[in-house]
Formats: sequence, C-alpha cells, structure tokens
Amino acid sequence: MKSPSSFEMNVAHDVCIDLRATLTSGQAFRWRESAEGIWLGTVERTAIALRQSPQGAPRRFEWQTFPTPNQWRVVADYLRLEVPLEDLYADWESVEPSLAEATRRFRGLRILRQPPQECFFAFQCATCNTVVKIERSVKKLAERYGEPIETPFGILHAFPALDALANADEAVLRGDLWGYRAPRVINLARHLLAKPPLWLESLREAPYLEAKAELVALHGIGAKIADCICAFCLDKDSATPVDTHIRQITCRLFRPDLEGKSLTPRVYDEIAREWHSRFGEYAGWAQQYLFLAEMQGGR
Repeated sequence: MKSPSSFEMNVAHDVCIDLRATLTSGQAFRWRESAEGIWLGTVERTAIALRQSPQGAPRRFEWQTFPTPNQWRVVADYLRLEVPLEDLYADWESVEPSLAEATRRFRGLRILRQPPQECFFAFQCATCNTVVKIERSVKKLAERYGEPIETPFGILHAFPALDALANADEAVLRGDLWGYRAPRVINLARHLLAKPPLWLESLREAPYLEAKAELVALHGIGAKIADCICAFCLDKDSATPVDTHIRQITCRLFRPDLEGKSLTPRVYDEIAREWHSRFGEYAGWAQQYLFLAEMQGGR
C-alpha cells in the first residue's frame, strides 16, 4: 500500500466551499477525515480525497481521485460547484436577515449531488435514528456488500449494487445495526430492480412534486425521507425536509402560530410552503444552514 503522502493532490481555486460543514451536515454518511486532515469518500466506483486549504488561502481546496486520478468532473459534479453560493447569500439575507449568522459560520456549505442509490438507502436508516448509528449502519452495509476500491489510505468501498442488496441476508443486516429496517432494505432493492433501469436517476428530470410523489408511493417512504432524497441527490433544490428541528426553527423565525402543533401532514406542507415562499428555488439550501446551526447549538 502506498503512503498517503505518495500521491499529488490537485488544487481547485476560486471555489466557495466548506468541506467540513458540507460533509458533516447530515446529507451523506460515509465521509471520514484522516489524521492528515483529508476527507475520504466514494462516488459510485470512484474514491475521492478532499482537503480544505489552510487558513490564509481562502477559496481553495485540494482533491484527488482513485483508482483513476484527476477526475475533476466527478468531484465538481458531486460538490455542485456550479451553484453560485455568494449570490444566494445576498438573496437570502435580503429576505431573512437572521440567516446572516448561519451563512457566516458555515460559508461554503453546499448541498451534494449524491449517487441516487446510495442516498436512497442511507435515508432508509435515518428515521428515529442518530447520525452516529446511521453512519455505522451505512458503513457496514458498504463494507459487507460493496466493491473494494484501493487508495493510498487503504481500501474504501463503493456503495452496494441493487442485486447485492436484494440478495442480502436479513439476519446479517439486523446484526449490522439495521434492526427492523433490514427487511425494508431488501424489499426496496427488489422493488427497484423491477423498475426500469436507472429509474431513480431518471427522477432528476421530473418536476419536484412528481419525483416526490413517486418516492412516497414506495412502501415505507414518507414525506421527510422523500424530501431528503429529492434534495440531496435529485437536484430538487426547493425541497425542504421537515423534521422536529426545522419545525422549531420555522416556529421561532417565521410562523409562531404553529408553535405547539404536531408535525401532521398538513403542518408539514405548511412549513415547506413557508420556506419556498421566502427562499424560492434554493429553499432547501437555505434550510440546511439553519438546520446545521440548530444542530450545533447556535441560533
């Protein structure tokens, strides 16, 4: 195995990105930081190494891909570097000044364009679960059923193919922290195999509400999980996943009249419409900033 210092990192200039905020904000669950400060993850069958530029060198980050090097398109697509964040900040803060502190703290937080299959199954583990347990469960799933990818940091794993998940052992999955979710994973994989090839990917081309309706029609997928999938892998930038934290933020900042109300489907839709009416096409990006601030104890 090569040492982590035996390969050359490329440098991306003039990019507004905060890798830590982006990769640890509850969108994706398999990124890990090495002792050298390098973030390691996979996109399909490509492993990626990312490192934030040191302080004093803003708007830069370093990157490399494995086993095929220099796949910039994969990196830029995954990090959605085409989205002009600085323009969005100005628009958001003109509508809601309270966002200014969150955009200052997490400047460069981006919504990812994840492989749809990985995002779809990772969020099957997200209901009534902690981020730590989600990370462990998804990591185990990839290590057990995903193809290995050699890197200078050791073996990483691609997310498993549908046929591997469809034929997984339920007892083994339960033992890997999936618990009662194990049969759902297997059944959903079999259901997706019965769909046309690349059905999940095709939802990127569908209007947001149509894509969400297709997802909710699947057994065990509610509005919040469907919105997470829409937002974090299907380019539905206005999708606003509403959980307890987003409900609390909404009541505090925008809709005090909803305080004390349960998160019923009607209230869920009201909250989502409130975010969209204020922040428009990129409402899902705006909510991620306030969500992360809430999770880290800042308001």
